[in-house]
Amino acid sequence: MISGKFKTAPLDTMARVSTVLMIVAAGALPFVPRMAMYALSILPLVIFITWLFSVRGYTLEDNTLVVMRPLWKTTIVLPPGATARAEPEVKNGLIKTMGNGGLFGYTGGFRNRKLGNFKTYATNWSHAVSITSEADSFCIVLTPEDPEQLIQIING
Repeated sequence: MISGKFKTAPLDTMARVSTVLMIVAAGALPFVPRMAMYALSILPLVIFITWLFSVRGYTLEDNTLVVMRPLWKTTIVLPPGATARAEPEVKNGLIKTMGNGGLFGYTGGFRNRKLGNFKTYATNWSHAVSITSEADSFCIVLTPEDPEQLIQIING
């Protein structure tokens, strides 16, 4: 497998709107009369923690995928025989099982009928690429700026 670095796709409209609305809401909280002090800190804290888990890019080297985060990297070892394919319709019937559904992107656990349960490190569903290995029940979804380049590298 050839290695490479991949930029993430730009945030899609839903992620942009979610992010802007949350930031505006956090900025408006101090002006809400009788807002409890703990409530003033919750939304900015949620925004900050979610930003920490956002995806900044991907690096692929041998069978190791590295997801770049703002302050750290998440390393995922791809199982032997993993294959990649474009999944532009991945959001059809999508259910968030445990994760972030739009603030700075889409990260965590999701499920749909086609892929079953999967982890995602995404910014724009229209650029979705699944990497799967049925033998290992492995499935992740990434959203590189150039999906075809990643697919070609993983599939050899």
